[in-house]
Amino acid sequence: MTIFGFLGDLHGHLQLGLCMMARWQQQTGKDFEAIFLAGDVGTFTRDAELDSTTRRHARTNPCELEFLTQWAISPPAPWLARLFEPTRQGGLGLTAPVVMVHGNHEGFFRLQECLAGERPKMPVRIEQLPTVDSGGWIRYLPSGWVLQTPKSGKLVGGIGGIEPGQRTADYPDLAYIDEGAILQLLDGPKLDVLLTHQGPSAYQGPDAGSESLQILADEAVARWWVHGHSLHNREIGPMGPEHETMVLPLGGVGFGGKGPHEGEPGALGFSRMMWDDSGTVAVERELPPFWREYRRKRWLEHPDGRLICPDLLHSS
Repeated sequence: MTIFGFLGDLHGHLQLGLCMMARWQQQTGKDFEAIFLAGDVGTFTRDAELDSTTRRHARTNPCELEFLTQWAISPPAPWLARLFEPTRQGGLGLTAPVVMVHGNHEGFFRLQECLAGERPKMPVRIEQLPTVDSGGWIRYLPSGWVLQTPKSGKLVGGIGGIEPGQRTADYPDLAYIDEGAILQLLDGPKLDVLLTHQGPSAYQGPDAGSESLQILADEAVARWWVHGHSLHNREIGPMGPEHETMVLPLGGVGFGGKGPHEGEPGALGFSRMMWDDSGTVAVERELPPFWREYRRKRWLEHPDGRLICPDLLHSS
C-alpha cells in the first residue's frame, strides 16, 4: 500500500502539522511515502519579506513566524531534528520526504533562488527538488514540475500561487499562477496527483477558485487534485468531463483564533491518501484522534518567545 500525507495551509505551523503526521504514522504502524504541503507554508527567511497579514497574526501567534525563527536560521532550532530522527534513536521517525508548493504567503526571495535554469520536461526525483530550509528537510516542487515518488513511482505535479487580480496585496510575480506551468502540465503525462495552492473555479467558485487552473480540470490531467487556499466548497468530490478527477480541498492547519476553537488545530487541514495494490484510493480527512494533545496551551514557550511542540520538548 502507498500512503501519502497532505497538509493544508500551514502559515508557519510546520511543527504542528509534521508532528501530528509523525504521530499518525506511529499510531497506524504505516509509513508515509511522502508528505505534501498545499502552499502558504510561510517560508519567510527575512523580516522584510513579511506581509501585513502575517505580521498581524504573528502578534498573538508566534507560529506564524516559525519558519523564519526556527527553520530558516542556521543552524536550525535544535529541537526540529528530532522530527526526522529514527524512533530507535528517540526521534519521531518522519523519514518520508516533505514536499511543498508555494502559496501567496511565502518568502519569495528564497523560492526565487530555487528556480535557476529551465523547467524540466521530464519527471524528477526527490533529490532533484531544491530545499528551502537550512536543515534540508522541506523540498520545493516549483510550478510545472512533476515529481515521481521514490517507491511507488506515482506522478505528482505542482502549481503554486493564486489567480492574478484576486487579492489587492502587492505580491511578487511568483505569488501568481504561472500560465507556462499550466501549459507544461497539459502537455505532460497523466498525473496521479495534482497539488496546487488554489482550487479550480468550477469547484470553488469564481472568487475562491482559479479560472486559469480550470483548464486542468476540464482536461482531466490528474486522478486526484489536492489544494488549499479559500474553500467555498469543502466537500471531497468529482469533477471533469467524465467526473474522472477527485478533488480533495484542505483547510488551514494552524491554531484557531478567538472563539470556540481557539488554540485548536485546524479541523480540515490533515489528510491521508491510501492507494492499494489494485489502484483503489481511500482518503481520510479529519483530525487524528489524539489532536487534543496538540492544543496550543500544551506547547512550551521558549524564553525568546518561540513555541515548541510537546513531542519535541525533551530534545530542547
